[in-house]
Amino acid sequence: ERKLRKDRRRLEGDDPAIRKAVCDLGGLYHKQHRLEEAEEKYLEVLRIIVPLEGEGSRIEAFVSRRLGLIYASQAKLDDALGMFKRALRVNRRVHGDEHAEVAWALNGIGSAYQRKGELDRAMAKYEQAYQMFCRLVGED
Repeated sequence: ERKLRKDRRRLEGDDPAIRKAVCDLGGLYHKQHRLEEAEEKYLEVLRIIVPLEGEGSRIEAFVSRRLGLIYASQAKLDDALGMFKRALRVNRRVHGDEHAEVAWALNGIGSAYQRKGELDRAMAKYEQAYQMFCRLVGED
């Protein structure tokens, strides 16, 4: 936090170094299970990057998936589902339809549906993710 405050004074608010520091701090908070603080930092990253890079950057996809994981951990399942869907949309734009990040986003959507009790929808997403992982890395 101290380094981030120092960097903010030295650099402009939308500088890539600030974005990286905020994202890294969000990741650290997430690993420490400080979910509210991680959420705050990840949302700040989205506020920084979307106006600069537009929608559809790798960092937006990464942060959206991480927010989905945080919201799922907090049982905010509608929010989790929204973030996993955003991650899916952005990952498809960035990587195309056949990529491990797309499969991970599908898996996150399936997990959110499962926790919401929407088992048929969950199974469909899990199947899509599984089939994609099999195509990408094989069944073993």
